[in-house]
Amino acid sequence: MKKKHIIVLSVSLGLTLLIFQYPIKRLYYNFQEYSTLKRNIIWSPKTKLKISDFKFRPNETYIDNFSARVGIVSVHNIKDKINLRSTTIFLPKDSYVTDTTNHLFLRIAQARFDLCEIYRRRLELKIDSLNRKNVDKITKDSIFKLEEFYYNKFEREWDVFNETKKKQSNVKNKNVGKLY
Repeated sequence: MKKKHIIVLSVSLGLTLLIFQYPIKRLYYNFQEYSTLKRNIIWSPKTKLKISDFKFRPNETYIDNFSARVGIVSVHNIKDKINLRSTTIFLPKDSYVTDTTNHLFLRIAQARFDLCEIYRRRLELKIDSLNRKNVDKITKDSIFKLEEFYYNKFEREWDVFNETKKKQSNVKNKNVGKLY
C-alpha cells in the first residue's frame, strides 16, 4: 500500500512539473532577477553614487584609487517575439575605494555607471529592431551573444576613456615640470 502511494505521488509530481515547467522556470528566473536587483543599486536618472556605496580598502591599488563594478541584469523570453527586461546595476559588494578624501572618483564611477546604461539601452534598441523585422531564428544563445557584445563594447569604450585620461595626465605632468 505504501509503495502505491509513493508511485502515485512520484507520477503526480512528475506530471505537475512537466505541465507547469514554463511557469516554474519563469518564477525561478524572476526570483533570481529580484534577488540580484535587491542587493545592488539600480540605475535611474536620479541615482547618484555615494562614498558609502563603496567598500573602503586603503591597502589596495586601483586606477584612480577605486574600482566601480557595474553590469546589466536581464531576463528574456522568446516566443512570437523577443521579450527582454534589462536593468543596469552597480555592485557595491564588488566596488572599492582606497582614498575617501578625494571625491573625484565618485564622478568617474558615476560616468561608468551612466555609460553602462547607454549600452543597455542600445541592446534594447537592437532587440526592438529584431522584433520589428520579425526575425524568427533567434535563440537564447544569440540573445546571450548580443548581451555580451554590447557589454564588451561598453568595456572597450571605458578602456579608451581611461587610456585618454592617462595620456592627458602624462602630458599635464610633463608640462608642469617645464614651468619651473
